[in-house]
Amino acid sequence: MARASRRIRWMGLRALVSCFMAGLLLAAWVPAAAQAGVAPPTPGDPTTVIILRHAERLSDDKDTPLSGAGEARARALVPLLSGLQPDVVVVSELRRTRQTVAPFLERAKRSPLVRSNEKCIELAQEILKEWRGRTVLVAWHRGPHVDLARALGVKEPFPSWTHDTYDRYWVVTIAADGVATLVEKTQPPVKEPPSSPTSR
Repeated sequence: MARASRRIRWMGLRALVSCFMAGLLLAAWVPAAAQAGVAPPTPGDPTTVIILRHAERLSDDKDTPLSGAGEARARALVPLLSGLQPDVVVVSELRRTRQTVAPFLERAKRSPLVRSNEKCIELAQEILKEWRGRTVLVAWHRGPHVDLARALGVKEPFPSWTHDTYDRYWVVTIAADGVATLVEKTQPPVKEPPSSPTSR
């Protein structure tokens, strides 16, 4: 009888210790955003996708870097992108997209995710699955920017961007029910002169 009583007390003690440890693990698991006072997203939060075309390119080569005008635009975008507070930054595999957001990434001490601009459907699915309720900045390309917006659920017609359109960006908002809306916005003017006379 005494042996059975000791066994019961031991089992109770083990259960108490297990509950205590589970509580400690749960407290340690609290996301950094919540610790910083930022509430985590809930299923009802809209998802915001900012589609930004790369800045002015140096040439028509496939993997051309930015021109001097493009580098100036990239620097001018820092206050805008900082104010948008993206949770995730996505760039394509072509360097001009990363160069466009490089000054912002350097200021924020962050690194982007790299995704192929030929896989817009897959990127849209990833955004809606992995980053629902968050703000995602996508530095992209003219042409694929429409493919991405369409894959996110935006209906036509879309605002038109020409070969020389570099001063706009789209804000796509996907509500909890999946309805997507698009608002085109204009970037702040680039006030500083380009570091290179080439602006193709």
